[in-house]
Amino acid sequence: MNVLSILIVSILYSYGFLLLYITYLARKKQEMGAFINNLANGLVLIISITVNLILIKVTHLLNDEFIIFPFNILMIGFIGLFFPLFYLFVSREKHRLKNGKKVFLENNSQLFAELPLKFDIYRKLTHLIVLGIIFFYFILGFLIQNVFVYIVELIPDFISRLFQVEGDIMIFTQNLVVFLVGISLIGLLTADIVRILTPEIYPLKQVNQILREKELHLRLGPHISMGIGCFSIILLYGLVQPIGPVIICTSMVMAISGDITSNLVGRTIGRRTIRKTKKTYEGLIAGIIVSFLSGISVLYLLRNFYNFKILGLLLNPIIGAIVIGLLDYLDLEIDDNLSFNFCLSTILFFISISLF
Repeated sequence: MNVLSILIVSILYSYGFLLLYITYLARKKQEMGAFINNLANGLVLIISITVNLILIKVTHLLNDEFIIFPFNILMIGFIGLFFPLFYLFVSREKHRLKNGKKVFLENNSQLFAELPLKFDIYRKLTHLIVLGIIFFYFILGFLIQNVFVYIVELIPDFISRLFQVEGDIMIFTQNLVVFLVGISLIGLLTADIVRILTPEIYPLKQVNQILREKELHLRLGPHISMGIGCFSIILLYGLVQPIGPVIICTSMVMAISGDITSNLVGRTIGRRTIRKTKKTYEGLIAGIIVSFLSGISVLYLLRNFYNFKILGLLLNPIIGAIVIGLLDYLDLEIDDNLSFNFCLSTILFFISISLF
């Protein structure tokens, strides 16, 4: 592992331990929901990075690199640009406070007992961003590799070998996805840590409009749980080619489709509530059905990369839909964006490599 890769890993570990510090603060202030959710996010991030490093070392994949060249250089370049730019936005907020300007911590849950449906829809639409991961895994990654291969043909062999782009296309796209999701997670984590620790100088206060009341204060936002959920399963299972990326993408689509359907159906036509929660049986059933159908659809669309037999094509979505329904019914303190993605992909991955 080279110096740049060590630096990237160190930065990611730093975020993981910062999450554990915020977890400690939540425990200290008796915010138990935030404590459980933050603890799960912090541990999943740290464990997934550690296991990824162990797998690479043991299997000798990727020449012992965490993110292959040139993505480690691009990662450092992103960090070098992002931190100064984010600091400028934070400094602007500090300047506003210093000049006595009122800082309004916008949040609609302060005004309504429940987040308005319009803003709930906005929250769910942001989940569709994860569909871009499939695009980079199975479409754009191929195009980018072809461009790199063409470029390195114009430069000396000893330099072209550094790019390592003429090997397994799935390894290349795996690292491309790690890079893109990684820089997204770094940006999101930085902003949310500032929101929690120093809310007055948080420069993205309008984002608070789509946060529920319990997600204020010391609890990580749902976008952080989504980012860590996606990043962790990519690190853990993406190295097993090609079944890993196929299961990852299938799990993410099932998770977001089930979550979106369950929430919107429950809020619009749901009548019978589950225990003392705001969730409904109508939403639960609708989420299970849609997640099952979406799982079959993704596995069929990706059949050219890993073609499951009929049993696998049906059994994986069935098991996945049951897992989503169970987690939705239990209504754990851990954010659905983390629990759905992590639990579903883990179960489907080990079932797939064991039975199919």
